[in-house]
Amino acid sequence: MSYYALLYETVDDYVARRAEFREMHLLLARAVRERGELLLAGAFDDPVDRALLVFRVDDKSKVEEFVRKDPYVVNGLVKKWEVRPWKVVVGNEQRSPSLMTPGAILRRWSARTAEAHLPKYLEHFSERVLPELRRVAGFLGATVSTCQTGDQVEIFVETTWRSLDAIRAFAGPDLEAAVVAPEAAALLTRYDRRVQHSLITLSEHI
Repeated sequence: MSYYALLYETVDDYVARRAEFREMHLLLARAVRERGELLLAGAFDDPVDRALLVFRVDDKSKVEEFVRKDPYVVNGLVKKWEVRPWKVVVGNEQRSPSLMTPGAILRRWSARTAEAHLPKYLEHFSERVLPELRRVAGFLGATVSTCQTGDQVEIFVETTWRSLDAIRAFAGPDLEAAVVAPEAAALLTRYDRRVQHSLITLSEHI
């Protein structure tokens, strides 16, 4: 299975015209989501001139099939569209036993963002946060998972560390203070100011 980003460029009067076709569009999108193929979908805001839909399918043709059936495309609300393979490097990996070794420390943090901002946040985490974490001695790994909550996406970040001293080298003297860069905070609608730590006491992997 591979990830694909479907990008729509909408017409200038898209907002005024979409009401007539919105329910049919959502009906199609929900059907594809129920099959597990569509992960996220939504229009960008201010201005509403583009939309992003994220698919996880075995072939690009399934995304193109969706486009051909989409009432927004059929009725001319989308003036240009593009399907691009999306290489996801954070959020789809499985935990490795080395990350969950008993005695290691799990650091948990959560936040919420708009659907349209999720790809940008994941890009920030991949390109900015992970390289910084890898430079810290005692960092063992990270997992990012997401959960749809209405029109928002909840983000869960778990990092694993060899010791509290390793965490202190990253977070500073206040171990429970969340480390959130301003550019990341700008993409979020809510985020934890404090994190939780727990000791991994038992772990099993298949």
